[in-house]
Amino acid sequence: MRENYTHILPEIMELLKNHEECKSITITADDIVMEKQSGLKMFFNFQESFSRAEVDLCNASDPEKEDIQVISNLLSGKKINTVLDIGANVGMFSLELYLKRPDVDYYIFEPIPATYTNLLRTIKLNNGNLDKLHPFNLGISNEEGTLKFYLPGESEAASLKPVDDKFYRKQSDSFGNYTGSVTMDEVECRVTTADIFAKKYNLRSVDFMKIDVEGNEKFVLEGSKEILRAYHPLVYCELLRKHAKRFGYHPNDVISYMSGYGYKCS
Repeated sequence: MRENYTHILPEIMELLKNHEECKSITITADDIVMEKQSGLKMFFNFQESFSRAEVDLCNASDPEKEDIQVISNLLSGKKINTVLDIGANVGMFSLELYLKRPDVDYYIFEPIPATYTNLLRTIKLNNGNLDKLHPFNLGISNEEGTLKFYLPGESEAASLKPVDDKFYRKQSDSFGNYTGSVTMDEVECRVTTADIFAKKYNLRSVDFMKIDVEGNEKFVLEGSKEILRAYHPLVYCELLRKHAKRFGYHPNDVISYMSGYGYKCS
């Protein structure tokens, strides 16, 4: 036991000493959970190619820490009622903001059913107030219906177009061992547009939109015309040429489209 397993524990202690934000790692018979200094908790999911908890631990910091801080600063002092988190995965982005602004309503969208289940687990793990955190097993695009999504070994890379990076497609077992195979499942998921959703749920305002959908960002925004026109929310949107190329556009096309609604890119 000492030679094969327990020697890892003091190594983890040393790792935590050098970590900016990790408060503790709790191991139970069912789960391994990291708690950050902010109070946010996340599961280690070893069946992913890599889990967000692993990334945080190995980097000695949250890779999205700067993004969250920038957005928190932009929203600070402003009256914010409604946030749309489009492409939420397990909801870490919304939960980070929720810890800072628990008075806001967060509408959290994740289309992949298995990932959505993990989203619900993560909200429960963090004792999230479901009067303020509203999770939906839905994708957001420029049409309503059922679409085929491609799910690789890393769920954060799930997309309407298959990712070609083998790193994200690595298959792992429940102990985190890579099997030597790559995986790409096809999953039918429900989708709608942000405009249709806002009307259906009678949203009286949309103040902030976070969009991270692995290349489908342009089409999410095309389905948000009424929201952009009526509410002019702050939009935080991932734009990567490698993802946009798979969908047949360039990030500059999104910047041009948004300029038509009075937006500037910064």
